[in-house]
Parts: sequence; C-alpha cells; structure tokens
Amino acid sequence: MENALNNFINKKELMDFREFVSLLSGHGGKFLLRNDLILVYHRFCDMKEKQGRAREESSIFSFIKKVQEIIIRENYIVIMHRYAIARYRFYLLRKDGDFMEEIDLDTYQDLKDATFMHGRGDGRALPIDFMPFYDYSPSLKDPKAIGNGIRYLNRYMSSSIFSRPEEWNTKLFEFVKLHRYEHLQLLVNGEVIGTFQELYDALYRIVDWLGTRNPKAPYRSVQSAMRRAGFEPGWGNTVGRILETMQLFIDLINEPTDSGLEEFISRVPMPLISKIAIISPHGWFGQENVLGRPDTGGQVIYIIDQVKALERFLTDSIALTGLEVRPRIVVLTRLIPEAGDTTCNMEREKIYHTENCWILRIPFRDRNHGTLQHWISRFRVWPYLERFAEDAVPLLLSEFSGKPDLLIGNYSDGNMVATLLSDRLDVIQCTIAHALEKTKYLFSDLYWERNEKDYHFSLQFMADMLSMNKSDFVITSTYQEIAGTGDTMGQYEAYQFFTMPELCQVRSGINLFSPKFNVIPPGVDEDIYFPFTEKDRRIDSRTEYWERRLFTAEEDEIVGRLESPGRIPIFTMARLDKIKNITGLIEAFGMSALLRKECNLIIVAGTTRIEESSDAEEQEEIRRVYGLIESFGLEGNIRWLPSINKLDTGEVYRVVADKRGIFVQPALFEAFGLTILEAMLSGLPTFGPVFGGPQEIIEYGISGYLLNTSSPDLISASLEKFIRSSLKDPSLWDGISGKGIERVREHFTWKLYSARLINLAKLYGFWRYSVSGKAKIKMDRYCDFIYHFLFRERARMMEDG
Repeated sequence: MENALNNFINKKELMDFREFVSLLSGHGGKFLLRNDLILVYHRFCDMKEKQGRAREESSIFSFIKKVQEIIIRENYIVIMHRYAIARYRFYLLRKDGDFMEEIDLDTYQDLKDATFMHGRGDGRALPIDFMPFYDYSPSLKDPKAIGNGIRYLNRYMSSSIFSRPEEWNTKLFEFVKLHRYEHLQLLVNGEVIGTFQELYDALYRIVDWLGTRNPKAPYRSVQSAMRRAGFEPGWGNTVGRILETMQLFIDLINEPTDSGLEEFISRVPMPLISKIAIISPHGWFGQENVLGRPDTGGQVIYIIDQVKALERFLTDSIALTGLEVRPRIVVLTRLIPEAGDTTCNMEREKIYHTENCWILRIPFRDRNHGTLQHWISRFRVWPYLERFAEDAVPLLLSEFSGKPDLLIGNYSDGNMVATLLSDRLDVIQCTIAHALEKTKYLFSDLYWERNEKDYHFSLQFMADMLSMNKSDFVITSTYQEIAGTGDTMGQYEAYQFFTMPELCQVRSGINLFSPKFNVIPPGVDEDIYFPFTEKDRRIDSRTEYWERRLFTAEEDEIVGRLESPGRIPIFTMARLDKIKNITGLIEAFGMSALLRKECNLIIVAGTTRIEESSDAEEQEEIRRVYGLIESFGLEGNIRWLPSINKLDTGEVYRVVADKRGIFVQPALFEAFGLTILEAMLSGLPTFGPVFGGPQEIIEYGISGYLLNTSSPDLISASLEKFIRSSLKDPSLWDGISGKGIERVREHFTWKLYSARLINLAKLYGFWRYSVSGKAKIKMDRYCDFIYHFLFRERARMMEDG
C-alpha cells in the first residue's frame, strides 16, 4: 500500500514531522480545526527554535495549512485535507507519524461519528446526497470561476445556440413572444409573427425602415408601424435604442456570444422585472428604533438600501424600454403585535424616500391559529414559516395584482419562505444567505444535539440546503463566502459534506460548481455615508451633538467616562452578541498598556441595561462587558453607548474621524461587513477580521487592515503596531483614510449592484424557461422529500416543545 506521506513531507523533515505528530497526539481535544492545528505547529517550532523560512516554508507547514480538521483516535489521526478549493481527500495517519493512507468520504464520516459517539451510535444516520440531481445543469471546471456562474451559463447557452441553432432559436422565439405586462403584449405579437423564420425576416425589414427615421424620435412616433409589422412595446424608448436592441438580437441569432446574449436580455423586458418581493421574516424589521435589538442590524440596512437602489434602477431601465411601468417592491417580514416603540406592529409601512416600496408584515401563527405576540429569536422561527408562507400568498397576489416577477430570500428563514413561495407561485427565486450559522459556531454540526435546545441547527442546516438547491440563483457579497481562500473553507463550501451524528450524514449538500452562484457586493448609501472632509455637507449642530455624546456627555444610559477625551478614539459599532466579539476588543484594549495610554475605546452596541434585553446571548455579553470594565479598571478609558439610529451613524463615523480615530470590526467571523464599508467611506482607517468577507473589501496596508480576531492578544498586537506607526508618521493615517474612500467608491456602489442583480434575474429566467425548469424536477422532488420527512417533522417536534 502506498504511503501517502511521500507526496507531502520532504524526507529531510520526516523526523521533525514525527515529533510534531507526537506533540499533536498528546493534545487534549479529539477534534481540532485548522487554526488549532497551526497554533500547535507554532508551539512545536518554538520548541525546536525554528524561525523564518524554516518555520513557514517547510513541507510540514505546506501540508498542515491545508488541513481543515483532524480527529485524534487511539492509534491514528484522521485528516481532512483540502488540496484545492472545494476539493478534498481524507487520510489515516499512524500516531508514530510514519505512514498515511487515503480513505473515502463515507469512511471519514463514519469515523467522525464513531469518535463523537464513543461507539454508541447505531450507524443509521440518514445519508443525504444532492449531487446526482444536478444532471440538469452544466458544471464549472475551474474553481476560480465559482461566483461568476452567469458568465459560464451564458457561454454554455450561446454555444448551444451556435451548435444547435434550430432548437435554440425556436426556444428564443417562444421566450420573446410569451412576455406580457398585465394585459399588454411585449416585444413580439405571436398572432402576426408565427414562426422563428417570420421573426427573422420581419426584423430585417423593420430595421431597414427604422434606419430611415430620426434616431432621437420617440417610440410613439413609430409605434403604429412597428405593431403592424408584429413588434410590440419593449424594444426601446427611441428609434435609435430600438435599432440598437434589434441589431443585438440579429447578432445573437447570427453569431451568438455570451456577452451578446447578456447584453440583449439585459436591455429588453424579457421578462419584465417590475414586481419584487424581498423576504426577511426574523428580527425587528422597521425603519426606526430597531437597530441594535436582538437579531437586528446590518440586514435591515442592507435590505432598505437595496430596495431604494433597485427602485431607482428599475425606474430608469424600464423607461429605456419605452414602457410606462411603475416598479413596485415589497419587503415581506413578520408582524410583532407587542412592538414597543417600533412600527413592527403595522401591517403596511411605506419605505422612506421611495415612490412605490412597502414593508408588508404578517404575524407568526401557531398550529391553533393564535398570533404570537412577542419577538422570538431567529433560532426559534422554524415551526411558523410554513403557515407564514401560506398567509403570504394571497396578500402578495393582492399587493402586486398578480404574481411577483422575482422572489429574493434573505437569511436562512427568509430563503426557506422564498422557496415555499416559489414552489407555490412558480416564480424565479434568488437566495441571499448573508451569513450561514454553520461556520459561525464551531463544530455546530457535530454537536448539533447539544445545541438543539438553543439553536435548532438540525432545522437551520436543512433549510439552508433546501433553499440553496431549489433556488434559481444565489448571490453572495464575496467569493470567499462561497469557496473560501486557497487555504481556508468558505461558508457555502462547509455544506458540501458534514455529519450530524444519529441524524444525517450529508455526502453532498451543495454543488459549488453549479453555475447558480454569483458574487455581487452591496454598496453604501452615499447620502448618509461620505468623507469627514466634506464639511459643506455636514450639519454643525449634529456634529456638536455627537461630539458631546460620544466623548463627554453624562447620561444614565451611557457607561464610562473619559479622563482624557483628546486621546485617539478606537471606535466600534455592532450588535452585542458573541460572534461580533465586542468583548474580545474590550479585553484586547484592557490588556494593552500602549492602547490605554494613547487611546480611548468608544463602543456603540445593543443596550447598556441588562433588564432591557430579552435575548439570553445579549444578556450574557452585557454581563461580560461590565465584568471586563471592572476587572481591567477601564472606567476612565471607555465609553459604551446603546445602539443609535441609522441616519445618525454617518455623522458618528465622521466625528471619530475628526479626532483621527480608527474603526475596528472585531467579529470572530464576518460574512461581508457593511460597517466596514461605511467607516471606510467616512474616512476612518478601518480594521476588519481576516475571517470572512473583509478580505475582499480591504487591501491590507493600503486601504485598511485585517485582524486575526481569534484571541484578544492578536487584536491588541495589530492595533498597537498601527498606533505606534501613526504616532511616528501622521501621514500613515491620512494615506489609509484616502485609499479607503477610493476603494469603496470604485468597487462598492448600489448602482452596480442593482444592474447586476436585475440582469441575473432576467438571464436565469431565460435559463429556467429554456432548460432547467423541466429538467430539475428530480431535484425538486428530492428536496420535497427531505422537507416533508425531515424538516417538517422536526419543526413540529420543536413546536410541541
């Protein structure tokens, strides 16, 4: 049998490797993740006095840095080795470090279960494998193409048009003529133009005739002639634009290209996307007095900004087609009767600064049709989602005077509801996870039963897989959300395979190489967030108010005072939960003599009064904050303010920038990081976690800095380095500030986001009609089986208590 070690470890380093394995074998934990493994390796190097290249360029480190997880057994170590992005092999390594053999995924999962269960399991966990049902879809080959699925799909479809022109031209013709808006036929009248050849001939005739007209003439001036020729509204608002669009169609037929297909479908109402339902049930979804409440933060800002940007884009793009259609967007969320000082008990609420966008709220109902009166955690919503979706159907049909054109799900619960609605209404579905809990809580799959009472991961992970596999396309803010980095696993990648002992073994939970994944980073509301240097846009009274509140005002709800308000402010703003790691930043600040001497710590998070919180995790974090302030004696170095209104956050960032402060996002994991964009655009040098989306926002040392947030000492070390350097060279602060502003303005705007999202909806709509709609029936049936026999039954058990 081949010794797999020979493929990885240099012969000269075999003795060192054996010693390292011996050290590893004595480690107390049975399961170690990549970060744990590397820390053990660094300890080993310290013992051996290995530094520099000998430490970081050894074959041992090259091997272990790609190991995502190990299981320490009695006689051997089980290894999960990620040899490439989304590609894995599994090995058994003898504890003497001399021999390693490859095993398959089934054996790996069985060993993992057996280790966890101490041999008590019966080996009857349900195997789940979605991969056989992806035969309806082409598959990417290059991991680098993951996240740009639409480009691959366009190439596939344009190639198919070229290689099978009769088949695809017929599909294209049928797709063009089926579109209507209410009672108005769009693009092609099938009663006048009955075949593809008739369409082809008619296109050339009308293009020749339009060429004799004034390009700036409006559509209405040629409307009668076009309709007589069989062409309906939707080609353009002027003669020139109509000619451009029709020429694109002719070029697509004659010489199909992926860019030509995308440009043509993006220009015409095929389909017309004007009615969008955005689904986000959990938390407190409102426009005032909600931020900082449990389960409520960035997702509300994201969706409200998304709605405003989409309405602006749709209004402009629909006008260019020559149609007079007013877009309508509805955010579907939960109604909370006992809503305090929020508007979450209103059934309908107009979204500020929009023409035709609304929040539509529906209550959660129990099985006896009673309405739940109070907020409940996002981890406890699962029993109510099916009834929520059922109640939503007639209300959405009424709101839109028919079906929506697009459903956008947000978070695990919103995506689950969007899946149920898409099945019921036969509407294209977009999935946006924002953050998948599976990667936020260590070993959440393995210890699922232990966590079931508080987190109900058995339901959440099933919901994630169902919505991922049933949706038409998936949007993420960064590439790493899907497939991680060269050495670390991505959020979606974590669903490829995992095991939940005695419940299920997921052999393939999602196909990352499906072309449904696309990266579209969100933007920032530039009316609220703009550089601190733009003094003419700032209101003096608001600046003065926030200077006092942040640094000197004495109020009951503000904790702490500043003995020296002129010190450099280190600022953070987030929800007060474990994953945001505010307490980790406080500890990092408290343990650093330099930071305490030169800086003050300003925190905006949650509530400062434990009796005002109804969330157990937040209550625990509040206690920790008070405990850390006392244990480190931080009373004169810290200010802790409760969460503030979104409309004020821009000026808060700018006030901190006036004081030449810095912004720190200390989360243990951050899927994207809207606060990072906001702080950067406001002009604050920004620090974000290396774990997650900030890697794709921040250019290290150019437009900001990345932190290893896994321990307080690593956080403090990074901050100390910057503070020392900026005190010696003040231009460092200015350079990072300026480059941060440039970075956001060039790459993270809502206008770019909106154009891309609507184009995706149209293109995946064409794909759904032409190929996938009928071909993915087997996938849908498999998902339905899991929903009814696993998810639904466990949701009922949860409701029973």
